[in-house]
Amino acid sequence: MCKSPEKHIKAKLVIVISIDQMKSEYLSRFNQQLEAGFKYLLDSAIVYTNAHHNHATTTTAAGHATLATGFFPSHNGITDNTVYNRTLGYKHYSIEDTTVRFVGIETCNLNRVSAKPLLKKALGDYIKESDNESKSYSVALKDRASILMGGKTANRAFWFDAASTQMVSTDYYKETYPNWAKTYTANEVMKADISRGWVLDQSFTKIASISSDSFERERGNFNPWFPHTLASFDTMRVRDNKAGAFMWNSPYGDAFVLEFAHQIIVNENLGTNNHTDILSIGLSAADVIGHHFGPNSYEVLDYYNKIDFYLAEFIEKLNQDVGKENYILVLTADHGVAAMPEYLAGQGIDAKRILGDQFDADMAIINTKLQDSFHLSDEIILKANYGGVEPNMTIFEKGKADLNRVINTLTSELEKLDYIAGAYSFLDINDSTSSKPFITQIRNSHRDEFGYYIKLVPTENYLIDMRRNGTTHGTPHAYDTHVPLMIKLPKQEGQTIDKKAYTVDIVPTVLDLIGIQVNENFDGTNLAPSF
Repeated sequence: MCKSPEKHIKAKLVIVISIDQMKSEYLSRFNQQLEAGFKYLLDSAIVYTNAHHNHATTTTAAGHATLATGFFPSHNGITDNTVYNRTLGYKHYSIEDTTVRFVGIETCNLNRVSAKPLLKKALGDYIKESDNESKSYSVALKDRASILMGGKTANRAFWFDAASTQMVSTDYYKETYPNWAKTYTANEVMKADISRGWVLDQSFTKIASISSDSFERERGNFNPWFPHTLASFDTMRVRDNKAGAFMWNSPYGDAFVLEFAHQIIVNENLGTNNHTDILSIGLSAADVIGHHFGPNSYEVLDYYNKIDFYLAEFIEKLNQDVGKENYILVLTADHGVAAMPEYLAGQGIDAKRILGDQFDADMAIINTKLQDSFHLSDEIILKANYGGVEPNMTIFEKGKADLNRVINTLTSELEKLDYIAGAYSFLDINDSTSSKPFITQIRNSHRDEFGYYIKLVPTENYLIDMRRNGTTHGTPHAYDTHVPLMIKLPKQEGQTIDKKAYTVDIVPTVLDLIGIQVNENFDGTNLAPSF
């Protein structure tokens, strides 16, 4: 690894911000309210209006691993948040690591996790490998966002513990846990906001895409109407750790993350010398709010109104502490989200919510039909959910039926359901001649050791095997893949580029901008020549 001989940007600090579940369309739909941080970036950054994730399973872990490494999940090893392990026969958290221990806190009951399952280097790993004096930190409410963006050799990744309202970490990272972080807790830093609660800014409701505060399918940890306070938590869902829960369920959690990120810059002396440092920031509360209230809600509208100003405050501090000529800032997202189908149906769009009971009943009907067709008494469908179907592989191992015939019949029956756009088996994935829609994205999400044998893609605007309220993401449809991509460079005017770009392009692009050459065949390409 070596520095490019060409003249590149002498950045003292690279900042990567991922806003969890941010749809690209928010930048246009909310445009008239974006007057602070987003406006600054829209005016001064390189803005890609047609940026996408190009893998099928658009979830938090897969998205962050992809944008952080420049490789698709098929190569970076992180295919989903929770993965079905085909060898073990059960599901587990994709970044589970029971060998680590928490540091800097006496007691922490969160999952023990690390970047060990990540198979590729993250952006910070390349930067540190190029210069051993460089530093790499990451922070988010979600462990998987912070850990996967931080990569394998970060000085430290921090994530949120609701019980203590402290940013925690583990002994996976070799640097001593900093004393300043032990006392920088949300219940102190955000005390006034927690006390006041989340109040809707009435001046911005006029551009909301629904006509009332409470929509029938909104349901989360708060009651579905403003204001959202500690007293308005649904007591069936939140009984303890209310200050921490408030951080997870309001814009103030991500405000705290930005405040904590600034403290990392100040206390760890980032961007203060000629060694390029990197700080990765995940804004995770956006995802929780979006799941509960949907992209057409007052809550999502007000979240972006508020985070717009928090982002501006962070950038202003960045300009003061590091200098606007000394950093590169990238803003993107790990995935988008589907609209509430009931909202779309009200607009005359074909959209449905398929509840778990209906999905299970349909799977039972298909199972019985195939048992009759192939004269089998064994269950053919072993497991099934919105992500896929796992056949009973012992049928084929014992020679009771032909795998190809049964699997092809099963995928055909699944695709007859009006809410299934496509069913993709290992046979399809391994068939180089397959031209099924989304097959490229399916392959980019696939690893043989993880996931059900047949993967499902729902019909556009359909939510399948779903709870009665809220919404979700995780498909290759554009509403889940289309995300913002803005690259703020020093001494360069902003421009808008309509050419298609992908989140795997971020790492090779930033490495080229700062003059680091690596011997990697990235899945992404360098975008720098286009601007």
